[in-house]
Amino acid sequence: MLVKNSEEKNSFINKLMEAIKETNTDNIHNKDILKQIIQEIASTIERIWYRHSKIINITKHSKEWWNEHCHRDLKNYQ
Repeated sequence: MLVKNSEEKNSFINKLMEAIKETNTDNIHNKDILKQIIQEIASTIERIWYRHSKIINITKHSKEWWNEHCHRDLKNYQ
């Protein structure tokens, strides 16, 4: 997950734009070369994504509004 308007998100977008700009598309003469370039772009995007994102576990307790009253009411409901 990338946090909206965060430095990590801006860095991710900048690195992604750099990678796309640096992709050499001058020598695409056949379908195999195109597939290779597309695979390189996909791998680069994946590396950039994992470098700039973090894994989070979303639970009912992840919500800002979830409080002790919600927990109590849920227990009573169950």
